[in-house]
Amino acid sequence: MPTKTFFKLDPLKREKIITCAADLFAQNGYSHTSMEAVAEAAGIAKGALYRYFEGKKDLFLMVVDHLHQDIDNYAREYLEDRKDWNVFDTIRDWLVSVYEFQKLFSMHMLVLCNVLYQEDLEFKGEVLAKFGKLSTQYTRLLLQRGIARGEVRDDIDLDAAAFVIECVHDRFHDGVMQPFLDHGFGLYQAPQEVINRKSDLVVESFRRALGKPEPAETQTGEKSDTKRKS
Repeated sequence: MPTKTFFKLDPLKREKIITCAADLFAQNGYSHTSMEAVAEAAGIAKGALYRYFEGKKDLFLMVVDHLHQDIDNYAREYLEDRKDWNVFDTIRDWLVSVYEFQKLFSMHMLVLCNVLYQEDLEFKGEVLAKFGKLSTQYTRLLLQRGIARGEVRDDIDLDAAAFVIECVHDRFHDGVMQPFLDHGFGLYQAPQEVINRKSDLVVESFRRALGKPEPAETQTGEKSDTKRKS
């Protein structure tokens, strides 16, 4: 973690150091980013950087905490802005907004992708668990909201359902960015109209699996006797 000296710095200077470090970690990965490079990018002496952080690992974990907080703040506002939306419409919006998310969080995703797919760091599990817990937390909240409003079945296992949705969401977005994660679904660098169509297919699967059936329909999909008589 940062030293007390770091927290005594002007907030703008602290922000510049973290932003420069995050940019270098995103571009070059953890292994190929040096403290000297970060210091040069931030316009400070290498010795000063070591007064703020004990080493590169401490700096990297501070960057991770910073990126984590960015995503946390965004997720809170995102769900609040869509609190009146149907659950499945919100899930669809997560998927179709992949290019918007990439613009907003390109640095964040590059840092995480480097950790996940390209580097064997001793603290990889610590980093990924932090972000995984964050995303599942908000998916659970969304599902709970859907259950309360009668949009989602109340007999589902919240942990399992949130896990599945998060796995699909992550792989969907990763498949748009990385060809080896596309798995033949036709997502990699696809135009928005294709992303929309693929999102509809995925969301329909979620709706069928998790959605609460309409009262006017039986389990076989036939209209109820009352409905037919009317």
